Amino acid sequence: MALLTGLVSLGFKRLIVCHLDHGLRGRASRADAAFVRRAARRLGLGFESARASTRAFAAANGQSIELAARELRYSFFAECARRHRCRRLVLAHHADDQIETCLHHFLRGSGAAGLAGMRAVTVTPKLTILRPLLSITREEICDFVHSRKIAFREDASNIDTTPTRNRIRHNILPILREEFGESFRGAILRAAEILRMDDDYLESQVPQLAKELPCKFLLGLPPALRHRAALRWLQQNKIPEPGFAETQRVLGLLDITAGPAKTNLPGNWHARRRAGLIFLEKGKA
Repeated sequence: MALLTGLVSLGFKRLIVCHLDHGLRGRASRADAAFVRRAARRLGLGFESARASTRAFAAANGQSIELAARELRYSFFAECARRHRCRRLVLAHHADDQIETCLHHFLRGSGAAGLAGMRAVTVTPKLTILRPLLSITREEICDFVHSRKIAFREDASNIDTTPTRNRIRHNILPILREEFGESFRGAILRAAEILRMDDDYLESQVPQLAKELPCKFLLGLPPALRHRAALRWLQQNKIPEPGFAETQRVLGLLDITAGPAKTNLPGNWHARRRAGLIFLEKGKA
């Protein structure tokens, strides 16, 4: 709501407000959708909404609820953009979201790409994603909301400390703030920016990948690029939530003397090696 108010006050009039009900919170989710619809109408803006069966989608694709919700959300946004011929998607992620993301990825054992966090500008073939609030803290946004008397709804799931991200927000960040003061935020954000530059360079060095990976090709790459090539290959082939462990399993196929010729991957996928090539196949249901 702060982002929407800010954009309108800056003169952006051709906005389409998009809201996806993930179907995870019953009546509260439907009330959220109605609230956003009223806000869009009050501002004279276009409005798009849809409802998703996130739990069913996650189960069918072997994904976590969080990843499934994200995938459904971005697919919905992309469809809205296509329908309205929009080229830009503006999201309200802020500095505290960035810090939580970096710490979450660190605890998951992510590489530079994960530790670099979200990008202020992400360019895809059909859509440019903008996050103009990434340098603004939650406190600053709350001050803006209260000073402008902007109505909003609190997502009750934000106080649930079961998800890792919420435990970081409610349990870990307050301790860091108490022990190191507010400067810890800037330190994490600076580290993310440095890692982002390093990651951009290394990603630019990864060669184009075919449907099958030649073992000789992978072995000829420096270790850092070899790992990135295997990870990108898994991502391009839509393997659910590939990470370090999955990448290592694929690279384990390179040992043609003692290593296995097959390894299991999420989503009932398998990577196999045959005749010097690594390829994917779907397991039987």
